[in-house]
This record gives sequence, C-alpha cells and structure tokens, in this order.
Amino acid sequence: MITPKLEQLIWEGKAYYRTYIAGGSERSVLPIETNRFIIITDITYFSTLPTQEDPLANYNTIVQIYPNGVNVQLTILGERGVNRLLFRNGYSAIGDHQGGDRDYRLLPIGSHCINTYLLHTTQVAFNFAFGGNTTANFVGIVPGTESAYQPPTDYGREGQPGSVPVTTTKVFTGTNPFENSYINRPQPGVDSSIELSFPVDATTQIGSAINNASWCYPFAIVSYVEVIGEPNNIGI
Repeated sequence: MITPKLEQLIWEGKAYYRTYIAGGSERSVLPIETNRFIIITDITYFSTLPTQEDPLANYNTIVQIYPNGVNVQLTILGERGVNRLLFRNGYSAIGDHQGGDRDYRLLPIGSHCINTYLLHTTQVAFNFAFGGNTTANFVGIVPGTESAYQPPTDYGREGQPGSVPVTTTKVFTGTNPFENSYINRPQPGVDSSIELSFPVDATTQIGSAINNASWCYPFAIVSYVEVIGEPNNIGI
C-alpha cells in the first residue's frame, strides 16, 4: 500500500515503484543498490500444489500428502529484521470424467495479498517452507498472571469462574522440534511471547516438488518502492 509520502516521492522523481517475483526456489534474494533503500508495500502469494503427484492421480493419494503442504510460511529477512507470513493454499477439484481412480484434476487456486510497510537498506531474502505438523498439544487454564477476560468474552484465566482450558503450547515436527506458546506468559513471571512459526529445515523444505511442474513451485509478487537516499535524511 503506497502512502501519501511515498507517492509524493515518486512524483518528485526521488523514488520508483517496482515489483519483484520471489519464488521458483526455496529462497530468493532482492539486491538493493548503494545509497538506496526500499519499502515493501504489499506481497501477493499464489497457492501451489505441494506434491509431485500427477494432478490426475488418485484424489485420495494426493490428499494424504497435504498435511505437509497445506500451509506455506514465507519469511522476509534482512539486516533490518525478520517478518513471517503464513499462507494456506487453496485447491480446486475439477471433474475429469476418465473413470476409475482418475476422476478429478486437482489444481491450486487463489491468492493472498498482504499490505506491508517493511523498510530494508540491504539485500532482502525471501524463503518458502511448509508449515510443520503438530506432534503434541498441551491444554490448561491460562495462568492468573496473563491478561484475560471471563467467558463469554474470552477463555478466562486461573481464578476466574467458568474459565475454559485452551491450548497453551504446541510442539511441531522438525529436525529440532520446538515449542510455540499461544499465551503471552507460558510460565508465571516469564514475560515473553512466541508467535506461530515453523523451523526451516529438511522436514519443512519444499524440496523436490519445486522441480516437478508449474503448479508445484511457490511464488509471490513483491511490490515495493525504491527510494533514493537514506531513511534518516529524506524525512520519512
């Protein structure tokens, strides 16, 4: 989303609107020239079919593969920081009328556009990985130190009447499984919060599916404004 300030810079010839297509591989890098910086204004991710199976193959066979590929995590990282976006692929089952176990052609459908305002002064990397599977859930009442409201507004917390147990921690598959907390303070006195994110490793890597066909490799259109100068001397 281009702000009035960025639009002004474009009209004045001090900035340029550009696009970059990240994808076709697990990782893409957008270089930035010296004495320039960029502001990423939006990212549009397109659904993929994360399997090497022929889309005319047995419908049930393909569906069984989906748990490792329904969710795709896109991570944007550079010296200015790391941002993660999680997308859920969409699919369309089209009748093929060939009979037997080849009744459907399964193809990806849909896209997701996220408005952003991400500033980077050095090269920016975009990496794609599958969302891992849950291996364990831990359920309990939210600790009393956590900010929470009593049902029916919220799930409540310890000491509030009618509080409902929620998933407080999930463990995901990966080379080194790790815990994600769904509450701000997983333990009393620990002031921390971990977002829903997945490790990038051999188990979440998109891998060989990229090399199969056009419906397999991930891609996203990155829209950004390239600005001449440095962030601290142009009044942004």
